[in-house]
Formats: sequence, C-alpha cells, structure tokens
Amino acid sequence: MFALRKNSLAKRVFALASAVLAIAAMPQIVQAAKFYVDATTIAVKPEEKVTPATPKPVQILYEFQRDGGPNPKATKFTKSFIFEDLKASGGFSAVSETPVEGGAVLSIKFNNVVDPEALKKAKSDGFKTGLSFGLFGGTAVEDLYEVTFEYIPAPGAAPIKTIVYHKLVTTIGKVKEVIPGTQYKKADLAVRELVRQVMARGTNNLFADPVFPR
Repeated sequence: MFALRKNSLAKRVFALASAVLAIAAMPQIVQAAKFYVDATTIAVKPEEKVTPATPKPVQILYEFQRDGGPNPKATKFTKSFIFEDLKASGGFSAVSETPVEGGAVLSIKFNNVVDPEALKKAKSDGFKTGLSFGLFGGTAVEDLYEVTFEYIPAPGAAPIKTIVYHKLVTTIGKVKEVIPGTQYKKADLAVRELVRQVMARGTNNLFADPVFPR
C-alpha cells in the first residue's frame, strides 16, 4: 500500500478505487484530504510498559504484504521505520538483518487487508465526491492492517506470537461523521505514526509474555 515517494504514497492511500485516484489528481480534493490514526485501542499505557532486564540481539525478518502477498516497494519504504522502532523499544541489544549470536529471530509480517465491501463502497462514494469536487459530499476510506509478530528466542525453541490490528482512515471532501484519532494532513506522517503505534504494541506484547527471555 505504501510507495517510495511522498506524493506516490499519498496516491497509494487513495488507490482502493480508480475513482478515488482520479479525485487525488484534482488539486482541490488533494488539499481537502485528511488522514486519521487512532491509538485508542492499541496504545501502550505506562503501567503496561515492559522492558527486558537483559536485552539480547535479534535477527529481523520483515515483509509488508497486501492480502497476504509480498509488496516489495512497501517493504522497502517501511523497513527503516520498523528498525527504528525496534531499536527504540529497549528490548533488544541489537537488531540485524543477518543471523545474530544466540540465534534469536523476530519475524514481522505487516499485512494490508482488503475488504471487498469497503472497496465497492469506496468506488461509489469516491465517484460522487469527484462529481461535486468534494463540496457537497465526501468519502472515508479505511485501510486495515493485521500485523503478525513471531519471536523465536533460540534455534528449536517454541515461537512467541502476537497479532496487532490497526487502521488508517483517509477522508476526501466533506465527511459528516466524526473520525476518531489524530488528524494528519500528509499521508507519510500518518503512515509513520501508524507503524510506530503497531510496533510499540507488538513488541510490548512480546516482552510481556511470561516465556520471553528476561
């Protein structure tokens, strides 16, 4: 879902339908586009925060997916975010794409799940929004994410697994309903925050697991 440059990233956010892509090409509508990320359901509260006393190095296997299939461009765009957040978590002494001492491996699959009904609705609403230039109606599009974390502390050890769900909402034109979450005017900023929230929740879930190495 993500692309390599900021402008193309914004267009990819609208890419649920060709009609919405056409809207994104209209300056009036691009300026009216807003992005929302709601941390309410996944935010890590201070009292929940867990950090291993003796962090160990880990090899990272990361892939961004769309409906379970690999998306190389999105993987490349978001990989630096993933590594930054893993380092900031305080749970690992080092993160690497190559094998590390002890053999620990963390696999992260960031899957953008497409809802067929939402896609159908986005096409219809996006077309109406385009006809009115967003002045008499708007559309809200949800991007859903299912992110799977699987940590293997050592070769042959049982994996520790957690799944985090999140979403990015894009509005174009005038939308009547109140969209929860923090508003961003730029897609890349919204995406960065979404990734940060997912990584914070996912790693904390792992660290809080009773069998995670302390």
